[in-house]
Amino acid sequence: MEFVGRVDDQVKVRGYRVEPGEVRAVLASHPGVRDAAVVVHEAVPGDRRLVGYVVPVDVGDPPGAVELAGHCGTRLPEYMVPSAFIVIEAIPLNANGKLDRTALPAPDHVPDEDRTAPRGVVEERIAALWTDLFGLRTGVHNDFFKVGGNSILAIRLIAGIQQEFDVDLPVRTVFERPTIAGLAEAVEFRIRAEIAELSDADLAAARTSLKEDRA
Repeated sequence: MEFVGRVDDQVKVRGYRVEPGEVRAVLASHPGVRDAAVVVHEAVPGDRRLVGYVVPVDVGDPPGAVELAGHCGTRLPEYMVPSAFIVIEAIPLNANGKLDRTALPAPDHVPDEDRTAPRGVVEERIAALWTDLFGLRTGVHNDFFKVGGNSILAIRLIAGIQQEFDVDLPVRTVFERPTIAGLAEAVEFRIRAEIAELSDADLAAARTSLKEDRA
């Protein structure tokens, strides 16, 4: 699939030149999407991200973020896959019949979004990593994939968690526990397990040393 667009329609996202119209065409080709729009959002100065807005064919059962990201990911390079997807009732148009970007809901608004703030140091640190990935804050019970996460971002998140807490977690942890709260529990469990393993090792070493001394 090849797109040829006007240079003045292109934007720079994460160091790449992207034409939102190309991404919009792919997003709109999903069988569960009636109409779509793609815009650039800059929640943090200098951090520009693509956001996809979709009008579903079935408002009662709209396609999820994981499905939409997968659809785009098989047809577009990773840097062109939107970081977030928002379901809306209709694409807002201005008096000239063009997309009214000012009428689109901000990506930090997710319907029925949980607003629970981090309740401890571990959740706070994971929430900070989450914000770095998405450019927005969410509650600790929001689903990673429903706010725009995908497998590539999951890898980045796990790498950040491993660096932050010095623990070894598999990427599947994000799929099994796709919330800040769930990931915090996994980190805390792993830290306790490593402490227990270290204590057992120290005890074994001490017992070995005692036996040698007695000998």
